[in-house]
Amino acid sequence: MKLLVDAHISRQITAILEGFGHDVLRAASFPPRTSDEAILRRAALEDRIVMTSDKDFGELVFRLRQRSAGVILLRIDSKTEVERASVVEKSWPQIEAAAPGHFVVVTNRVLRRSPLP
Repeated sequence: MKLLVDAHISRQITAILEGFGHDVLRAASFPPRTSDEAILRRAALEDRIVMTSDKDFGELVFRLRQRSAGVILLRIDSKTEVERASVVEKSWPQIEAAAPGHFVVVTNRVLRRSPLP
C-alpha cells in the first residue's frame, strides 16, 4: 500500500508501516507550511492513502469534494506515543482492508469507515 503520513504522525508509527512493507512518504519532508490541500492533492496524484490526526481532511474530502485514494484519521487517546503506535499496529489488518476508497476513523476501540464521494 502507498501511504502519505501527515506531519502529526510519529516516526514510530511510520516505522511500523514501513515494517509491514508499505511505501510511506512523510509530509514532514515537504516544504514548511505545505497546506493540507497540497498534501491531499499530492497523495491523490500518487494514489496514496493519507494518514493523519488532522480533522480538516474530512472537510476537504466531504465538503469540498477533493479527490482522494483514502484517508485514515487517527483519533487515538493515549498518554504515550508508544501506546498510540501499539493501537495502530494491532488494528492495522482492519485499517488496511478498510482504507482504500474510504475515510477511516481509528479510535482506541472502534474503527469507522465512510465511502469517499
